[in-house]
Amino acid sequence: MIRLEHVTKVYDVKPAVDDLSLHVDKGEVCILIGPSGCGKTTTLRLINRLVEPTSGKIWVNDEDTSTVKPEILRRSIGYAIQSVGLFPHMNVSENIAVVPGLLGWEKTRTSRRTEELLDLVGLDPGVYSQKYPAQLSGGEAQRIGVARALAADPPVLLMDEPFGAVDPLTRQRLQGWFIRLQQRLKKTIILVTHDLDEAIRLADKIAIMQAGKLVQYDVPETILSRPANMFVHDFVGVDRALKRLSRVGVKRYVRQAPTVTQQSSKEDVLSAIEHRRSVWVLDEGRHPVGWIDRANMSNEFSIKDITFYADQYEMSVTTSDTLRDALSKMLGLGFRSIPVVDENGRFAGELTLADIEAATSEMENSSHG
Repeated sequence: MIRLEHVTKVYDVKPAVDDLSLHVDKGEVCILIGPSGCGKTTTLRLINRLVEPTSGKIWVNDEDTSTVKPEILRRSIGYAIQSVGLFPHMNVSENIAVVPGLLGWEKTRTSRRTEELLDLVGLDPGVYSQKYPAQLSGGEAQRIGVARALAADPPVLLMDEPFGAVDPLTRQRLQGWFIRLQQRLKKTIILVTHDLDEAIRLADKIAIMQAGKLVQYDVPETILSRPANMFVHDFVGVDRALKRLSRVGVKRYVRQAPTVTQQSSKEDVLSAIEHRRSVWVLDEGRHPVGWIDRANMSNEFSIKDITFYADQYEMSVTTSDTLRDALSKMLGLGFRSIPVVDENGRFAGELTLADIEAATSEMENSSHG
């Protein structure tokens, strides 16, 4: 889908990109990563001809990009950047409609596409279509930026630090949203990041660059288990086993667990907690609201009085989170198990520390096998 062959870009004698050859298959997410100044962003700008290569060839969808007018090429490639770049004088709908407008789409088609994209990125068109960029949070603005990049349904999407300007919690949520979005759309994506954890979580393949050169290009599991050289070894760090947990979804390890509600009888609570240290408490909609600890129980008790209450989003992980997300939250809370909820926040089961330990052992055995 995207192919670079011996591409070089020289500025003032020094190459910013040096003899780069790279092939990204259709529907893959390729992430470019490396130290500042290694040529990541320049590579993106070469693909959509914001800069021209000094030498080498680039193909997008089997078409030599040098034979296509730059403005025509860019309209067929989505481009999302860290600072979002929304036009402040345009509302959300107008921002998303920029490329369809350049392509001459009819107003009804553009309006329909705008609503469809707002739904796709999880923002209510009735609430957000008339808002202006200054009225959006950082996470909302990033979603609108991606929606605008997708407006003309391009097969290729280039993303330059798309989640780099938001706080860590919003960034983590945006990454989860991005994974779900890509599962639906299957776009061919090249994404630049400085965040190795983000690369490991999102990528089908990772390209590690140093001083304009490609030093390793492979699936994240191989890069973590078999670094090509000492630069890659040092770049990915000593906690490679922990980083590999970012490649494993919680969903695979969810197990059933007994629960009670605030209306449960004393007998139901005793039965649920009989062979456990604690039991999860759900509301009527099956959303976790807290837990009961065996040590806090007496002969006579009321569920309300012995329940430890907590915010659902702080005490649980979702089925789309990774084992690393779960481990981080468990360590922060001091839990040996954690409730898992579906996309609607309903209880789906639990994940235990033993499950994560077993997954780590499996990965270690597979890397040595």
